[in-house]
Amino acid sequence: MFSLSAGAQLSSNPDKFLGNITTGWPGNMDTDGFIFSEYWNQVTHENATKWQCVEGTRGKYDWKAADVAADYAKKHGFPFKFHTLVWGSQYPEWMNNLSTEKQYEAIEQWMDEAKKHYPDLPMIDVVNEAVSGHAPAPFRAALGGEGKTGYDWIIKAFEMAHERWPDAILIYNDY
Repeated sequence: MFSLSAGAQLSSNPDKFLGNITTGWPGNMDTDGFIFSEYWNQVTHENATKWQCVEGTRGKYDWKAADVAADYAKKHGFPFKFHTLVWGSQYPEWMNNLSTEKQYEAIEQWMDEAKKHYPDLPMIDVVNEAVSGHAPAPFRAALGGEGKTGYDWIIKAFEMAHERWPDAILIYNDY
């Protein structure tokens, strides 16, 4: 019997990374002897930057759990990816009681607050799982609905994100 092991090192090229999510809520990312930064050099918090998690109560923003991952990335000199601005799951339930116009204002406010808290995001999942059969946002009419392209609301979400973070890599995330 032979024992084989493989080893690899993270890229030292600042334009390349091997990223992963963290699910710590809002705990430390290094736990039980596992050091996140030994395996990954980019982090995305799985839930803590989703709208419902940050603003479950209208007008009250809680960034503590998200800041754990963002601060960890900053401390270790690697990118933090924001996940996600617009999604049909894990959005605040209070949105359901608003008119289309008020929903748009709430989306603007959400993006403005995210921009204020994270002004220099390198990467953002702007829209998450929006195709039929996944979880398109039920408030997509506030962003222009399907429109001429069938995806006008997604285009609008990307335009709004680009206005706030013109230098960020803007991503459509799906599985």
